[in-house]
Amino acid sequence: FKEEFNKAAAGQFGSGWAWLVSDQAGKLRIVATSNAETPVTDATLVPLLTCDVWEHAYYIDHRNSRPNYLAGFWKVVNWDFAAANYAARARPKL
Repeated sequence: FKEEFNKAAAGQFGSGWAWLVSDQAGKLRIVATSNAETPVTDATLVPLLTCDVWEHAYYIDHRNSRPNYLAGFWKVVNWDFAAANYAARARPKL
C-alpha cells in the first residue's frame, strides 16, 4: 500500500494530491488528482486520507524533495481519522 501510494504521490506531475478512497462497494483505491481536483466531487468515492503534493507543502522543509517529504508523511498519518472515515462511509444516509 505504502509503495503504491508513494508512487501515485511522487508521480503526480506538478501540483496535486494523492488520495486513499473507498468506492461504493467498500473497495480501497489510490487515486491522484491534479491541482484543485478532488474525489469529493465524485459521488462514487469517499476520501479517507490525502497527501498534499503541491510544492508549497515541501519546498522549504524538504528542500524541494518530494520523496523526502513523502517519507516524513508516513510519520504523521492519522490512521484513526482514516479508519473513522471508512467506517462512516458505510453508514446509511438519513
